[in-house]
Amino acid sequence: ELQVLDIQFLHGFQNPTIVLLYQDPKEMRHVKTYEISIKDKDLLPGPWHQTGVELGASMIIPVPTPLGGCLLLGEQTISYLNKDKGDTKTIHMDLCVTRAWGQIDENGSRYLLGDHMGQLYVLVLDNDGSKVLSLKLDCLGSTSSAKTISYLDTGVVFIGSCFGDSQLIKLHPDKDENGSNIDVLETYTNLGPIQDFCVVDLERQGQGQVVTCSGTLKDGSLRVVRNGIGINEQAAVELPGIKGLWSLRDSADSVYDKYLVQSFIGETRVLEITDEELAETEIDGFDHSAQSIWCGNVTDEYLVQVTEKSMRLVSCSMKTLVKEWSPPGGERITVVAGNPRQILLAVGKSTLVYLRVEKGDVTEVARVEIGHEIACLNVCVLGGGGGGGGGLYCT
Repeated sequence: ELQVLDIQFLHGFQNPTIVLLYQDPKEMRHVKTYEISIKDKDLLPGPWHQTGVELGASMIIPVPTPLGGCLLLGEQTISYLNKDKGDTKTIHMDLCVTRAWGQIDENGSRYLLGDHMGQLYVLVLDNDGSKVLSLKLDCLGSTSSAKTISYLDTGVVFIGSCFGDSQLIKLHPDKDENGSNIDVLETYTNLGPIQDFCVVDLERQGQGQVVTCSGTLKDGSLRVVRNGIGINEQAAVELPGIKGLWSLRDSADSVYDKYLVQSFIGETRVLEITDEELAETEIDGFDHSAQSIWCGNVTDEYLVQVTEKSMRLVSCSMKTLVKEWSPPGGERITVVAGNPRQILLAVGKSTLVYLRVEKGDVTEVARVEIGHEIACLNVCVLGGGGGGGGGLYCT
C-alpha cells in the first residue's frame, strides 16, 4: 500500500480503526481497514477489506454510528461499505469527479457532494435506523467549484473554493424555474489561482492596474486589481422619498452614534441604534412634522435640528427643547451648514445669517445681504474661530 489515495477513521469501534483507499502497482484500487494498537504503536489487520473497487474511486466518507461503515466515492459509482454488517450498496451516476463533501445530519443519513464542474448534489442514505437500505443521489444546482463544504444550519451552506469565489448559499426544498434548489446569499472574492497577469493603464491616468486571469474551469474570469479603498455593503433598506440623513450621538463622550435622523418631505423620522438593530423612536424636542434641512451634535451636550421655519436646540440628556430661533418676518430657511459651535443659514433668497451656539443659548452674531440666491454653504473650525463659504446662483 505505497500509494494511499485517502484515509479516514471509522466510527463505532472500541479501538481506533482506520480505512484507507490505495492503488497497487497494477493500478488496481482497493479498500482496507487497520486497527491501531496504541500499546504496541503498530497497525493490526482490520475487521474487513474490499478488493477491486472502481478505478476512479478517490474519496472516503466515514459514516457515524448507528449506521457505521463508509462511503466510497468514484467517478461513476458511489458505494456504501460496511462488511461488519455484511452490507454493501452501490448506485451509478454520470461521470464526475467529486472534490468536496459535507455532512448534513448528525446520524450521517445525508451528505452534500461537490464535483469539479461546480455541481452540488445531495446523497441520501435511506435506512431503518441501524442498516442502510438504499442510496439516493439528487442534483441541487450549480455553485463555485468546491474545495470544502460546510453545512451551517437551516439550509445555509458555505462553499469554500480554491478555483473561484467562495459562496454562502441557501438550500430550498422546491426547485425554481431553472431547476435549482440553490439561492446564493453572499459571494467572497478569490483572485486565485492566478494563471497569468499583466499591468496596464486602462484609464490612461498614469496609474497602473493589474489584470489577472483568475480561477479555473467554469470559474475562470478576468479580474482588474487597483489601489484604493474597498467598500463592503453590510445592509440595505429601501427608503423611498428620503431627502437627508444624519447620525447623532446621545452624548459628547459617546464613541458611537446613537440616532439616525431621516428627512422626508413633510416629516422627520428617527431610528435608534440598539446593539446591532434599528428601531424607530422620537426625540421630543424635534419637530417630527417638518422636513429637516440639517441636524447635528453641538457643544455642551446639545442637538440641533433645522427646518424651514426654525432652528431648534435640544438637550441630549432630556431630549427636550431648550431654545428655538426663527427668522424674523416668517422667512424661510433654505440652506444650512454647521459645526459644534457655529451655524450658517440662508434665509429667504439672499440673506446669510451667522448663529453661535454656546452654553445652551443661540445668539445671532451677524446678518449679511448677499444679493444673489444662495445655493450651498459650508462652515469649518479654523484655529480659535471659524470660517465659512458659500455658492451662489448667479450669472
